Amino acid sequence: MPAARSRLPPVISCLPRSSIDEYLHKDIDTLLKELKSCVRCIQTAIASYTNEMRVLERLYYKNKNQHRTALFFKRVSEVRRYGNRLMDSKLSERVELLRASFFGFTTMQDIDQKTFKGAWDHVPDRPYLSFIMERLLSSRILVGKMTERLTHAYHHLSVAMQSGAFIQLVVLFSAMCSRMSILLSELGQGLDHGVSICDRFLAISNPEHRPRPIGHISSY
Repeated sequence: MPAARSRLPPVISCLPRSSIDEYLHKDIDTLLKELKSCVRCIQTAIASYTNEMRVLERLYYKNKNQHRTALFFKRVSEVRRYGNRLMDSKLSERVELLRASFFGFTTMQDIDQKTFKGAWDHVPDRPYLSFIMERLLSSRILVGKMTERLTHAYHHLSVAMQSGAFIQLVVLFSAMCSRMSILLSELGQGLDHGVSICDRFLAISNPEHRPRPIGHISSY
C-alpha cells in the first residue's frame, strides 16, 4: 500500500473526441454529468473533513503533553494519523483533473471553469483512467480503515467519559469522531460512484475491459 500511494500519476495524454466512435458520445455525455455530481460530492465531503482535521490538529498539539499516555488520547492519535493519510491523497484535485481532462486540460493550473460550459472535446487515455480508478479504490479502503479507527476511538472516549475527568475535552473529541464518521460515509459513497464511473469510461475506451462486478466496490 505505501508504494502504491507514493506512485506518481502518469502524464495525461488527451485523445481527440474523434477517437471515440460517435455512437458512444451520448454515453460519455451521461457519464460526465455523473462525474460532475461525483466531483461535487467528494469535494464537499473533503472540505468539511479538512475543517474537522484542522480543529483536531490544534486540539492534539494543545493536549498531547498532558494526555499522551491516556488510552483515549492514543485512539485519537490514531484517528489523526489515518486522517492525515487521507488528506495526503489529494482526492479533490484528482477527481477535478479527471473531469477537466475531457476538456483538454492536463494540469490543475490550466483549468478554466468556463470551458466546462461547452462540449467535451477530448478523452483521457486508458493508463490515466486506470490510475485514477486505482487511487479512488485505495482511498476507499483507507476510508474503511479510518471508519474503524473512529469507532474504536469513540468507544474509548465513551469509557473515559464515565470517569468525569477532562469531560469537556472528551466530549469534544467524541463529537468530532461522530461528525467525521458521517463525513466519511458521504465520502465513501462518492468514491464508490467515482470508481464505477471510471470503470464505465474504461469499458467505453476499451471493449475488452471487463467491468467490476456490481457490489464489489462497496465491499471495501
